Amino acid sequence: MRNRAINTAITAGVAALLIAATSSAAQAVNRYTIQPNSPKPAVCNNSGTIPAGTWLQNKPCGYFVGTAMAGSSYDVHQTNSSNYHFGRNYGNNNICGWIPPGALSATPTGTAAASCSDATRDAMSHRRAIGYNFNAAAHAATDGSAITVNPACGAYYNYYTTSAYSDGSLRDYAGTPGSEVRYRFTTNGSNPAIVVRDYTIGWVLMDRDCVINWRGLTFYNDND
Repeated sequence: MRNRAINTAITAGVAALLIAATSSAAQAVNRYTIQPNSPKPAVCNNSGTIPAGTWLQNKPCGYFVGTAMAGSSYDVHQTNSSNYHFGRNYGNNNICGWIPPGALSATPTGTAAASCSDATRDAMSHRRAIGYNFNAAAHAATDGSAITVNPACGAYYNYYTTSAYSDGSLRDYAGTPGSEVRYRFTTNGSNPAIVVRDYTIGWVLMDRDCVINWRGLTFYNDND
């Protein structure tokens, strides 16, 4: 009886180790490098390239929430039918987000433990999770509303520092915008930024206090 109990315990221990090993292997994801001049997502009716790297979005064909900078690492957790990828970008932001097709190196540079959950993916897909005071109602097709800003403030590629999209600070300087930009929404955070499209640089973020004239914009705070 004693030997049988020992054998049973050993068998159970081996099985536990095999389950743990299988679970760990299942949680491994491939790591890639973000390429410069990545294509804008044609599946979302965009054309051209993104010189600084590629867009980070809250869902496929969703809102711009930052830039996955060229040369930074990106762990692919999921890929949808249009080849959009969901995972973690390890630039100066270090957040989970979606990136358009065609932005990754041809082969992985290694593997990593999964770090972006389905709960994070689902939460960030709703626009009130990423910000407020949108320039248009939910699901309205718009490229932003014209506002006047102080170009001396500069524009930045990134702001968010958490995958909850609850706070951040401006980082990754993008250059000097024009005095007129297209406003989209205001980020969450204790010192919020605004997401705008500059005619030359593209989608960027600026300090909200740099707005000179909102031009009578109506803000929308409905969820989607």
